[in-house]
Amino acid sequence: MCRFVTMDCMSLYSLRPIPDIDANQLAPYSALTKRLLLARNITTEQEAEIFLHPNWERDIHDPFLMKDMQKVVDRIMTAIAKKETIVLWSDYDMDGIPGAVLLNDFFRRIGYDYVIHHTPHRNRDGFGLNAEGIDELIEKKAGLIVTIDCGIADVEHVAYAQKNGIDVIVTDHHLVGMEIPKACAILNPKQDGCSYPEKMLCGAGVAFKLVQALIIHLRAHAEESMETIPVGWEKWQLDMAGMATIADMVHLSGENRTLAYFGLMVLRKSRRVGLQALLKKARTNQKYLIEDDVAFTIAPRINAASRMGHAKDAFALLSSTDLREAGALAETLDAINTERKTVVATMKREVHRKLKKIENLKSVIVLGNPEWKPSLLGLVAGSLAEEYKRPVFLWGRESGTTIKGSCRSDGSCSIFALMEKAHESFLEYGGHTIAGGFSLEEEQVHTLEEKLSQAYALVSQKDASLDTYYDEELTLDQVNWDTYREVSSFGPFGEGNPKPLFFFRAVSIRTVKTFGKGNEHLEFKFKREHGGDITAISFFTEADSFGCSFHSETPVSFVAHLEASYFKGPPLLRLKLVDIFHS
Repeated sequence: MCRFVTMDCMSLYSLRPIPDIDANQLAPYSALTKRLLLARNITTEQEAEIFLHPNWERDIHDPFLMKDMQKVVDRIMTAIAKKETIVLWSDYDMDGIPGAVLLNDFFRRIGYDYVIHHTPHRNRDGFGLNAEGIDELIEKKAGLIVTIDCGIADVEHVAYAQKNGIDVIVTDHHLVGMEIPKACAILNPKQDGCSYPEKMLCGAGVAFKLVQALIIHLRAHAEESMETIPVGWEKWQLDMAGMATIADMVHLSGENRTLAYFGLMVLRKSRRVGLQALLKKARTNQKYLIEDDVAFTIAPRINAASRMGHAKDAFALLSSTDLREAGALAETLDAINTERKTVVATMKREVHRKLKKIENLKSVIVLGNPEWKPSLLGLVAGSLAEEYKRPVFLWGRESGTTIKGSCRSDGSCSIFALMEKAHESFLEYGGHTIAGGFSLEEEQVHTLEEKLSQAYALVSQKDASLDTYYDEELTLDQVNWDTYREVSSFGPFGEGNPKPLFFFRAVSIRTVKTFGKGNEHLEFKFKREHGGDITAISFFTEADSFGCSFHSETPVSFVAHLEASYFKGPPLLRLKLVDIFHS
């Protein structure tokens, strides 16, 4: 959504400061590329080449550098030798499901059939391991649980499984608490004593490292199963690891950048029939897939499975090899995603009504309603945190007296650290820097906002400056495919590597109109000196969002991203508005 501001807000925008360097440094690069490199604190040609040209052999780390990796591989090989039932217990989101899919693909590839996928029901069971699910696995005589994207906080439930004869391997990336589970082994680059270089892997990233390690082990020991795994086969699993890395909003630097970069390449060529069916249903061109398609097209539909139904449908879709099954599952996920959008829109309207009645907002927003669906609260909290520039905690109730909620940070503090400081308010909590979840008793709701606001004063990292930076000032004539390709070389964009933002000064509007089924989007056409008009769009922006009117020939200034649209017909180069104001 575009945020329209008035003339006096133009002063909020200033050119992003960059480090001073010797004139000969970064000499081979254009002025624009040099500025974008320096904005990322890349100051040498060597650093620039590594960033702009990811290299698989150079940038991917040895998986056995991760603490407990050899122990994990040995336990899985023992399970295979004994034909134990291996349970892939994954989280239900866009990180856990792809991680489970790529591990399942590995076992399928080596012909090991004693594998079960289990993911809890988001609303009924909540996050992580639970006793009811473990009891089901005891009845099925499971021998080993491998968690994906969960488990690091499940001290009691890991102990329960181990006590009942099921070994547990935890693979996770969430922050490690004061006490860790007494599991058979733990893969988590954030745990004490782990020297793995990339600390910010997502859950599916950790699972991918496990697959790499298993293949290295099998190849080193000349196992017969390696005849079924061609050299480089694991790279096809980068579609899952890459899209989870993008969707889970981990920092896109180091190995994560490499996983996302090559993950997008594989996604564009992926032969997964479920993925192809989902993209077809969403009218998204697989050949030109970018990180925005992962974040705004694939991820919402995968996450809708757990938010509105059960995550097992998402797992079935991404692991399916049957065209008919994949088509039906894609239809289902698309339909429930549409339903999800309607419910979320209703919740957002109610939240806005509540906030309008509050004269002085505290440093942390806490709101709830027993009727709100907990599984959808993260989506609402994320948009509110961005809009109101403060952490947001929203709660609802699924059943009984226990309150469940989701929380999101605006970037001014770690949401996990915030909950740690107010831990006495919660029954359970978990998450990472940007996002988290929690549960609490109903009587704690009334004091939660006050306690979180007090905690925020201790952990806040908010900059006193309100300035918003743009990366460079361009003219409309500089908006061309060469500039777009130059900017795109810095992708994939995401957490820690934001899309470059450009400032356009004193340009004339040719036309402005609404579009979309409900006329919920805006399209501007701006005059260029040469080469015809340029289009700029803003999604989900109402005509009265301006605060003032814009007409043909109105001189305006604005900030925007460059983007390419492949929707219907040949590629279209256009601008995506962020702010616009009278010149």
